[in-house]
Order: sequence, then C-alpha cells, then structure tokens
Amino acid sequence: MNADSRKKIGPVLAMMLVASAMIGSGIFLLPASLGAIGSISILAWIAASFGAALLAGVFCWLAILDPGASGLFSYIRDAFGPGAGFVAGALYWASCVVAIVAVALAVAGYLGVFIPAIAKPPGLAFGTIAAIWIFAGTNILGPRFVAGLQSWALALGLAPVFLAAVGGWLYFHPEVFMASWNVTGGSALSVVPRAAVMVFWAFLGIETAIVLSTRVKNPGRNVPIATLGGLVIAAIIYMAACAAIMGILPASALAKSSAPFADAAAPILGASIAGVFALCAMLKASGTLSATILLTVETAECEAVLGRLGPASPARPAHRVSTANIVFTAALSSLIVWASVSPTLARQFTIVTNVAVVLSLLVYGSASLALLRLSRSLPQSQRLWAWVLGVGGSLFSAALIAVSEPDLLIYSAGSVLASFGAYAVLRARRAQLARAAIGA
Repeated sequence: MNADSRKKIGPVLAMMLVASAMIGSGIFLLPASLGAIGSISILAWIAASFGAALLAGVFCWLAILDPGASGLFSYIRDAFGPGAGFVAGALYWASCVVAIVAVALAVAGYLGVFIPAIAKPPGLAFGTIAAIWIFAGTNILGPRFVAGLQSWALALGLAPVFLAAVGGWLYFHPEVFMASWNVTGGSALSVVPRAAVMVFWAFLGIETAIVLSTRVKNPGRNVPIATLGGLVIAAIIYMAACAAIMGILPASALAKSSAPFADAAAPILGASIAGVFALCAMLKASGTLSATILLTVETAECEAVLGRLGPASPARPAHRVSTANIVFTAALSSLIVWASVSPTLARQFTIVTNVAVVLSLLVYGSASLALLRLSRSLPQSQRLWAWVLGVGGSLFSAALIAVSEPDLLIYSAGSVLASFGAYAVLRARRAQLARAAIGA
C-alpha cells in the first residue's frame, strides 16, 4: 500500500463526513426557518426523508456500477456526454458555494449567543465572512484533517441534538405543537410541498461520499456504506429533534430565533446550559463548514468536469487540495454573504438554502437519469432495482423543483443556460489551442 492510499478516507470517516455534512446548519437553524410554516412541517420531513432515501440508492448503485469513477459528474458525463457532465459540475459547484454561506450563517448565529452584536446585521455579515475565512484555512491542511475535524465536531455537536431528540420530549407540550400546526393559514397541499423544499436542505450532502470517491479507500464498497449509514443517522436525528423543539417553543418564537436550540434550552435548563448548547452547535456547524468548503474545491477541480476542456493538470496527491482554489472559494462566498443580507438571520438562511436546494436537485435528477442509462450493463435482476431508484429519484427531484418559488425556477434556468454557454466557450478555446498546436 503506497503513502497516498494510506492517507485516503476509510468507511467510518467517510460515513462521518456524510452524516456531518447533513447534520450541520440544517439541524441547528432549520427550526427557525420552519417557524414561518409551523409544526405541519413534520410531514415535509417525512416526504424529504423518503426522497433522500431514493437518491441515496441512486448514488450507491452508481458507485457499484463504476467504483473507479472520478466523482458524481463522471457518471453524468458517461451517460450523456461531456457537455452534460460539465453543466452538472457547474451547477453543483454553484450550489456548494451558496451552501458555504448557509453553514457559515449557522456558525455566526450561534456565536451571537455570546456576542449579541453578531446575531443581527451588520454584525451577522462580518461574523459569517470571518467564519468562512477561518475554516477555509483548515482546508489547506488537507482532506484527512478536515475529516478528523468533522468526527470531533460531530461528537461534540450532537450532544445538544441528542438531548433535544431524547430529553426534549420530557418538556414537549402537545398544545404548543398543535397551536403552531399551520401558521400560514394555507392548505396542507400548498404548505407541505413548500416546506419540503426548505427541509430538503437538511439532506444536501448525501452525495458527499461519491463526490469524494477518489479520496475514499475501496469506493465500490465504502461509498454505499457511507452514503446509507450517513442518511440513516441524519434522518432519525432530524425528525426526533425538530419535532421535540417545536413542542417546546411556539412557531412565532422560533421564527425570530438565531439559535433555536439554545433558546429552547434556556427556560428549561438555564442560561449557562443554553450557552453550552450554543457552543456545541457552533462547533458542529464549524466542522460542517470546513467539509463544505472541501466539497466545493473538489468540485471545481474535478477531472470529470474539466478534464476534456483544459490542458492536462498535474497529478495531485490525495492528501492535498489547491490553496488558490480555496482562497477563490472563500472570496466568492464572502460576496454572496453581502448580496443576500436580510433583516433576520432566518430569512437570509431561507433564501440561500432554497437556492442551494434547487441547484442540487438539478444535479441529483441528472444523476438519477444517468443511472437509468448506465444500468443497461447490469444483470436483469439488478437492473430492475436500478430502474426503480432511477425513476423515483428523477421524479422526486423534478417534483421539488416544480413546487419551489418562481424566482428560483428562473434563477435555475439561467444557471443552466450560463453553464452551457461556459462549456461552449471552453470547448471552442480547447479546439483553438489544439489547432494552434498542430500548426506549430
């Protein structure tokens, strides 16, 4: 076994990366965003968990089909051509950049418990940008360091979540939960799908193992283990904790909160314990932020996206990532923080997470369609399961995109067109360089 292989990520660390990528700002800030919907959002959690399971199955089958593939986009490229692979990579990269902002907002929001000026604009923007640059720095130390940081952050950060998911039910008040059932006044058929788009933010990151497959030992075996294991951990924790906290705080209080877990703990356990909760949440979101930056950098450098469009890049060791790319990613994310500034943290969080969800669903749907095309090489018995998952993943992705806000649909369509335009420009540049080389 060579040195690079020993430094790759094993199944347990990969599972922690997947679980931690999902159990991040979603669990710690989504209750605040869902305060504008009400506890009816528990139905959206169930629907989103089912859809995430379909997509997890898609990613597992793709990894089994080609364990040596260089990330998620190589499957889309192999199924539909290099243009589709590039567009999928560009959309996923854009969703990751936006997600960095959302996770950094969670870090700043819980830091605001200790430094109140950071809990609201403009201090919130400065705190969010500072978090981005600090944890961009951790990525310079390499993927293995980020994975280790995630493991420690997951262990610390889950303490308040487990207390809410288990002990929180001792303080659960059914009357509070039911009084906040549907604060919008709209019908369930209109409210639940809208809430499902918001809730699905919690499951972004389910593709972490397959995106980092070149960094994972024995990906054909370990990517499915990490993906399914991470999903099970996240789904159970999410539904138990969020249902409990919605029976402790009314929806109106959640909607105004910048640290809902700490606010729920304060009247029950006191301000000091609430401060401990806030610290744990901040540490957990910090680990997720570091991993999200890693995913963004890996996407920008993915050979499955750019390998056929640019000059051959030098081989990179498995334990290093591009410092220049890390700096560029942090700078771009900082600009998005300023562009999305809103009156409250919950509103800014909702805006950026909804954008990230729709962009990601475009990629997830493409991956599901790719499985349908690539599964023709499977035996008949296995092909049926692949088809069921591929069709289910495609329909779920399309359904959530369809019920998202009209502005997001316009933004997504523009992103797709811009990605195709960028591909055309890069391809023309590649052809020009090739002709020049032949002429020389």
